[in-house]
Amino acid sequence: MCWKTFLQRQEDKDDEVFFFRWLAVELAPTIYGEKPGTLLNLMNTSKLCMKTLWLKYGYSLLVNSNIEWIVLKDEPGSMKILFYRIDLLNASINDKNIRHFLEGFGYHKAMTLQEMLYYFKERFQYRCPHEMGIFLGIPLKDVMGFMGMSEDCRTCQGMWHIYGDPISSLDMMQRMEATKSQVADWMMEGHAVTDVLCGTCLQIA
Repeated sequence: MCWKTFLQRQEDKDDEVFFFRWLAVELAPTIYGEKPGTLLNLMNTSKLCMKTLWLKYGYSLLVNSNIEWIVLKDEPGSMKILFYRIDLLNASINDKNIRHFLEGFGYHKAMTLQEMLYYFKERFQYRCPHEMGIFLGIPLKDVMGFMGMSEDCRTCQGMWHIYGDPISSLDMMQRMEATKSQVADWMMEGHAVTDVLCGTCLQIA
């Protein structure tokens, strides 16, 4: 099932149930290895108080998962959180070309992953740093193209602007969408949200 259709069908559920399933779908590409990080803006609205639900249930939902998180910005009605997998993010930032790119923004060579994340958080307070794309797994060529640091022209757009040869970027987007839909299918089949969030459904499948 398309994950968007799945979430639309959840809108008449209890707030907690909808939030749990929405979170599982949104974090699926990171939990199941298609991208190192996912940025979510958890807002309290008249329709759904996501920040409140996160503060109440978030830790218990993810305590046994492969996901870590850092609160980038905490405001009265919203909380911006970067959810990430340590193994995938470490592999990304230790790529020679990515490391060199990040050095241009003050991420010096001796920084650990945790130090880089705290430095990113500091920069996030004043603006949405362009290097955020790196932490979300967007290909370096697309991040640099968006910043005007590349001669590649924009060729198309999906979840992000794509520059140069689009094949690898489009393939990544398709895998991310497929992972979200797979998670939706698992929950439709009756698998618990906690199993999805802990990554155990991959073993079951």
